[in-house]
Amino acid sequence: MEADGSVRSLDGGRLAVRPYNTGDHAVVVSLIDCDWLAGQHPAGLQFPPQALKQLHEAEILVVCDSGGDVAGVVSFGVRPADGAGLIVQLHGWGNFEAIAALLAAARAQLGQRTLYAFTGPATATGIPGLPVEHRSVTARALIAAGFSPASAQRYFLRDLTTTPPAPPHYPLANVTIITDPPGWLLKLNDIRGRHTATAILRAPTPETADMAVLWQLAVRHSHRRQGIATHLLGQCLHHAVQHGAHHLTADAPDGDMPATRLLAGAGFLPLDTLTIYRRQL
Repeated sequence: MEADGSVRSLDGGRLAVRPYNTGDHAVVVSLIDCDWLAGQHPAGLQFPPQALKQLHEAEILVVCDSGGDVAGVVSFGVRPADGAGLIVQLHGWGNFEAIAALLAAARAQLGQRTLYAFTGPATATGIPGLPVEHRSVTARALIAAGFSPASAQRYFLRDLTTTPPAPPHYPLANVTIITDPPGWLLKLNDIRGRHTATAILRAPTPETADMAVLWQLAVRHSHRRQGIATHLLGQCLHHAVQHGAHHLTADAPDGDMPATRLLAGAGFLPLDTLTIYRRQL
């Protein structure tokens, strides 16, 4: 970054960073929509991000090209609990120079502190992180700015319309309605009535972009490697369809191969790896 607060672009022009104003809204929404990932709310519902309301010194900046057109946006602030700087959103048409300029501006405003990037939800269900496969340029800009991956979740999607799940078979899980968030608790017992596994399925609602969510699936240690997780997951799929879901999402820690195999075996497709980045002092 140069002394006047702009950076030189590849075409010899200049990129100028300034505060966001309401006149930028339409193009910022287009910027976010350009980076849309299945399972996200429309951009108009994502901006300004709700997470900013929980931060101190929250700001939104845009970067403009030499013609004055908005070429990117970044939102950030300071987390009250520990003073860490959080970069919540960052979009720039996939242009490395624009994204790098916004990162530099956010870093300058946040000052000398530990920084985290992409702490805001990447999906309607609240999973944070940058989808690194869909947004490789942004991932490269973060690495170039001294950030490194701090945590990552694999994000999966099951289309329930193209290959509907088979009806469940015995033993059937006991289903209890839950209200916060709306959904169902599925508990599976063995033939002796002993609890073996539990799943929490979030109902499709506008808050989840009308998709069901596999919130949790856990099998008691003594009952693992018996096909119980596969059996209960099949019941979750069928229950979601019965209650109007067309898609079901799930996530698992990056590198968790048992969870990945379980989901893949049930027809889930991996969409991306959602990664939170950190830059130490």
